[in-house]
Amino acid sequence: MEHVKWIEIDLDAIRSNLAWARSKLGAGVRLMAVVKADAYGHGAVPVAKAAVGAGADCLGTLTVEEGLALRRAGLKSRIVLLAPPLPSQAEAVVKAKLEATVDSVPLLDALRKKAGRSRLGVHLDIDYGLGRWGVSPRKAGWFIRTLASDKRLRLAGLSTHLDYVAGKNAVEAEQKLRNFKHLADAAKKVAPDLLAHAANTSILLDFPHWQLDLVRVGNLLYGINPTDTAAPLKSPWKFQARIIALHKVAAGEAVGYANEYVAPKAMTVATVPVGYADGLTMEPVERLIGFGARFNYWGMLRGKQAPFVGRCAISHVMLDVSAARGVNVGDALTLPIRRTAASPRLPRIYR
Repeated sequence: MEHVKWIEIDLDAIRSNLAWARSKLGAGVRLMAVVKADAYGHGAVPVAKAAVGAGADCLGTLTVEEGLALRRAGLKSRIVLLAPPLPSQAEAVVKAKLEATVDSVPLLDALRKKAGRSRLGVHLDIDYGLGRWGVSPRKAGWFIRTLASDKRLRLAGLSTHLDYVAGKNAVEAEQKLRNFKHLADAAKKVAPDLLAHAANTSILLDFPHWQLDLVRVGNLLYGINPTDTAAPLKSPWKFQARIIALHKVAAGEAVGYANEYVAPKAMTVATVPVGYADGLTMEPVERLIGFGARFNYWGMLRGKQAPFVGRCAISHVMLDVSAARGVNVGDALTLPIRRTAASPRLPRIYR
C-alpha cells in the first residue's frame, strides 16, 4: 500500500558524513556517533548500526532507556550516557555495561554499590558555564583523585560540553578549551587511560585543533552544519506527503479557519494530510496573538516553493502550488519539519 506521508532516511548519507568526520581526525583520535533523541529523529537502532559499521568507536545516548534500547537491539559497542543517570538507575547501568556521565557523590556511591568487581567505566563531566550538569573545574581535582583510586569505578573519560554558539563566543570558547586541556593533562597523571572529550560538531568544525582524544558527532552525522565552516555534508532526511485534494481559489477569496487567510491572487491550493499532530509547525496568527515576527513556511514541489496557506491544522495543511505545472492528486511534496519533533507514527523508510 502506498504511503500518504512518510520520512525517507538515507543511511548511506549518514555513513558518508561519518567517513568525512573520520577523515578530519588526527592520529589516534576516536569518534563517537551521538544517537540520542532517537538519533535526532532518524531512528536510533538503524543509525547506530550504520555508524558502527562505518567505523564509529562508540555511541552516545542521553538516557539509560536509550542505552538499553540499543543493547536490546544487539549492539555491543561502547555506549556512553551523555547525561548523569539517576542513582536509582545504577543497577541498570551496570547490567547493560553502559558508561555513565557522573557529577555527584550520591551517583558515584550508587554506581559503586552495584558495580561489584567490574570497575565500571565512568566519565566525569566538567561544567564550564553551560550550567545543566557537571562539576565545577575547581572541584574536579577531588573527583579525579577519588575515581583514580576507586576499586569499583574507573575514570574512563573526562568530558565537557561548552556553551559555544558559532560566531558568538569563540574567544571565550578557546580559553575554556585550553583550561579543559590543562585539567585533562593533570588527570592523566593519575588516570593515564582516560579519554578527554570536548569536541562536538561545532567545536570540531571551528576548533579542529581541540579534538583531544575523542570527538562527539551529532549534528554533523545528520548533515546539519551549525557553523560557517564549509563541510561537504549530505542530508539523510526527507519528509514527504501526497496531495489528497486540489482546488482553485480566486483572488480575494478566504481560505481556512475563521476566514483568516485571504488569497492575494488566483491560486491553486493543495491539501496534504499532515499537521501539527505529526510535528509540523503550528504558526500563531500574528494579528490575533500579536507577538513576534511572522514566519513563512513552504513545501517544495518539483523544485518550486509551495507556501503554506492559512493555519496548519492538527492533521492537514494547505499549500499554494501555483508555481508548479501539471499538479495532480497523489503528487508528493517535500515538507519542512523539525526532525526530533516528527511523530514516531510517521513511517521511516530506510535506503
